[in-house]
Amino acid sequence: MSKIVLESKVDADDYCEYLFNNYDITLKDKTRTEVPLPSKEDIDEMNSSHWNIMLICGNSGSGKSTILKEAFGGVKPIEYDESKAVISQFSGFTVDETCDLLFSVGLASVPAWLRKPHELSNGEKARLDLCKAIYDAKGRELVVIDEFTSVVNRSCAKSMSFALQRYARQKDLKFVIASCHFDIIPWLQPDYVFNLNHVDGNGDVELEKMVYSDDDEYVTGQSVLDEQILTKAMEI
Repeated sequence: MSKIVLESKVDADDYCEYLFNNYDITLKDKTRTEVPLPSKEDIDEMNSSHWNIMLICGNSGSGKSTILKEAFGGVKPIEYDESKAVISQFSGFTVDETCDLLFSVGLASVPAWLRKPHELSNGEKARLDLCKAIYDAKGRELVVIDEFTSVVNRSCAKSMSFALQRYARQKDLKFVIASCHFDIIPWLQPDYVFNLNHVDGNGDVELEKMVYSDDDEYVTGQSVLDEQILTKAMEI
């Protein structure tokens, strides 16, 4: 298991000195954090099999974004032309391809497609950001997404996760996703999970292969609660 060491130096002004003197903080000039990375052997083993979704999960500040940057090239910034409607943000796709992409992540309100990105609700904007990340990654091997479902309610998060895993497998795309929410796992159905909350005594984290069925192919929706709950969630 390889690790990357993060150090942050600060100027010890009166405010910092107050914390140093009144709390149990021994490193006065810098903070030091070790972030575990998936090993080359882990990645080689993962790539030797067919997969679509890898999930990196852990608490806030555990190093998820660092792992995305160091191991998978990081997240590309999402930009929009705010003078154009949502439907017009994907000029490299045909209209049919754009509609298919928007529908695929649950952004199914056609009137919303005629709004500008900043006019959408939080849930709609999160789905649009997901579409744009997929669109911007065309031609690349991986779609890398950070802070997945961090700004939406949990029903929306679950429906987005279900929609994404379905789209990823229909199109045979590879996603590396970071999230601090563990409740999306049954809906996202990742092929591999790198759980930063499961650190062994050596500070290592195992890249765990997930199994949802005895068949080589996933049975879509097998692990979700039931069809009615999913349908209701997709409407949010």
